Amino acid sequence: MMQLHDALIMRVRELLTGFSPEIHSFDAAKAWPETKDFEMIFQKDAAFELGGGNKASVNLTCVTDNVELFMEGQDLVPGRDFRGGRDFAEALDFRDAHALPNHEICVYGRDLQEIQGDVSYARICEVLVKREAQRAENAENPKQASDPADAENPKQAGNPADAERTLKLLQDVDFVKFHVYGKGFMMRTSGQSAREPVRVAKKALQDGITFERMGDAVISHYQKNPEVLAVRVSFITEDAFDYNGLAKEAQKAVEIRNSLSKIQKGLPTECSVCDVREICNEVTGLRELHFGKKERREKNPAG
Repeated sequence: MMQLHDALIMRVRELLTGFSPEIHSFDAAKAWPETKDFEMIFQKDAAFELGGGNKASVNLTCVTDNVELFMEGQDLVPGRDFRGGRDFAEALDFRDAHALPNHEICVYGRDLQEIQGDVSYARICEVLVKREAQRAENAENPKQASDPADAENPKQAGNPADAERTLKLLQDVDFVKFHVYGKGFMMRTSGQSAREPVRVAKKALQDGITFERMGDAVISHYQKNPEVLAVRVSFITEDAFDYNGLAKEAQKAVEIRNSLSKIQKGLPTECSVCDVREICNEVTGLRELHFGKKERREKNPAG
């Protein structure tokens, strides 16, 4: 049930249309070093701030199990085209490691070594995860691979465990940002806000920090989650980018996660009185999860 962010991802891609990124492949050996805990960088030690003061600042984490959507625009493995027919369906099973998309870091605009003063800034993480049917079966029998075709079976929409697993995965993926402590890269992130201003230390610049190396550090954290298959981290400092538009999409992702949490707590199933009906009607998959919860309560009133 990971189409929750698919429409959001497509809208974000539209915002990036017209901008050409510098693309780097993931390399764990290049990952920027981290501190053990949050590092305070004082103003006198800072070279500049990303998204500080009156500058725009946005962070967005979006999750999908749609491989074709994730790979759109990315070079495929030479000699193999998974975008159509049986080859693509088989690739979704992920038993063939060569079918997996690459982790990558995209830099739109000036890199850290090229910035002279405070600038507007955004960081986007697109995360590809295992399909719901595969995750559900792996949870029950980790050694047995599931049939990815099950994820397309509409009968699966009412699975009572869908919302629990989906909410937990979204939280686990989104909360990675609270555990990345780049040395000399002080991210001030909120769980309920789209803002993420960053203070960059003069010493970090002297030591060679770049967005590529910070992206490697971020991806290294995502790799610890067995549900994550591939990650694309985008850093944006383009002056002409629509940061306000991205902030609206980022807030939508927060609303989706909050709605899932409310569904878990038991929302009314009469749409006219439901306080998340607007987002539920707008986001593909939320309605199915909501009424899947209803079916569970009807079958097991005590649960």
